[in-house]
Amino acid sequence: MRPVIGITAYSEPRAKKVYCLVSHNYIRSVCAAGGIPVVMPLVSDGTTAFDYLNVVDGLILTGGEDVCPLRYGENPIKEVELFNIDRDEFEINLFKEALRKHLPVLGICRGLQIMNTALGGTLYQDIFSQKEQSLGHFPKLLPVDTLYHSISIKKDSRLAEIFVSDEIRVNSYHHQAVKGLAEEFEVTARATDDIVEAVEHKGKDFVVAVQWHPEDLTVKHPAFLKLFEALVKAAIGVAPGGGYVRG
Repeated sequence: MRPVIGITAYSEPRAKKVYCLVSHNYIRSVCAAGGIPVVMPLVSDGTTAFDYLNVVDGLILTGGEDVCPLRYGENPIKEVELFNIDRDEFEINLFKEALRKHLPVLGICRGLQIMNTALGGTLYQDIFSQKEQSLGHFPKLLPVDTLYHSISIKKDSRLAEIFVSDEIRVNSYHHQAVKGLAEEFEVTARATDDIVEAVEHKGKDFVVAVQWHPEDLTVKHPAFLKLFEALVKAAIGVAPGGGYVRG
């Protein structure tokens, strides 16, 4: 059986109902990489959230709203206009439990930020007002599959192994970014303005997070499918309920 990859979703009020949503590009990318995508709706019951991880072999923490600055001990500045504290709580707990179960994890954009926050790191609430000489990272008028800027990848990292390169071009749709790095992570890619573009967990086989949106690039730029293929490959060795199968 193909590995099951859980994909976190977000909640959006519309008219008289609240909808559970996620970009179809995540789903399409997981399918193309050989996995079975399962959308994981936000739930307030912690037991149910942990039960999700008993039926998946890998986890994707998706993009979306800002991470609430109160999570890392700061009050919001005016550029922080939207966050969801329930989603923050849900995904932080989900990520920590996934680590405990040794599940492979891929964080994307907000996913990177929530992973860093979960392990004690901090964020730039708004890189354009808080970091000097920052370059463009949020081209609102460009299609999501546009390669916008270059990043440098650390040699001997998982990311360098996946892309077989120490420099690639990526898309970019974020205004928050890693400021203080959590001790359990190492930076494995940066933009030319020194913004963190990827991190990897020091002690886990596959816990990788990127600041760009590879799910939006896998059709027009197939090289980015390799990131999802690496997640699916890592998930193949996971036993039901978490933990790696040892040969």
